[in-house]
Amino acid sequence: MRFPRRVRLTEPAAYQRVFKHTGYRLSNRWMTLLAARNQCGHPRLGLALSRKVVHNAVTRNRVKRLMRESFRHWQMRLGPLDIVMLGRPGIAGQSSKVLNAALEKLWEQLIERCAGSSSN
Repeated sequence: MRFPRRVRLTEPAAYQRVFKHTGYRLSNRWMTLLAARNQCGHPRLGLALSRKVVHNAVTRNRVKRLMRESFRHWQMRLGPLDIVMLGRPGIAGQSSKVLNAALEKLWEQLIERCAGSSSN
């Protein structure tokens, strides 16, 4: 399935807005999730995996694919948020199973935080 343009952060300004106005910040050993409320009415995802963190392009693309697929499964449960996923050192060496479990925990924490702070 495609990753449609409407659910992507496509412009640098959208990334900058999330970095400057982060409402939610969640981390685990391999990734950091930043999120800010948006006016779109649906969640959007942006990925930031640098060559410094994931040296090999094939591995970087694999990790991005896993992140996008995970987002696709969870997006219906997320509110109107702009989300930026950042890779951390060590992410490249992890199996798909480990990364999927880590992503699932991050999504659950984000949903829980958003539900707990509906005034945000």
